[in-house]
Amino acid sequence: MAQYVVRAGIAQPRSLLDGTADHRLFRGLYGFSVQSAPGVTVEALARAGRFPHPQISVTTVELLHDHGFAVVFPTPGKGAYHATVRVPRPLSLANATLLSSLFTRRHNPYSET
Repeated sequence: MAQYVVRAGIAQPRSLLDGTADHRLFRGLYGFSVQSAPGVTVEALARAGRFPHPQISVTTVELLHDHGFAVVFPTPGKGAYHATVRVPRPLSLANATLLSSLFTRRHNPYSET
């Protein structure tokens, strides 16, 4: 079974660049926030993230790994399944574009808007 990775909104290259930073509480971790955990459905990840966005972006740990990116879980942050996608420092536009292409867009079943 695939391990899903859910990000709020549409994971466009610019939003990934803007959302990438040093993790405040996890020393040495540079990346962007997602919801992910083994055995948890996309719907449960979206609900746990309490995303206000009408859309979510979804991929898998396996697909990210195949392209050289790691998902660190758990990491402190918002949501029951908060995780961080570790990226190279600095995140280049080329890598942000690649990452964006690995996510599919879906309606957020738990949108707060």
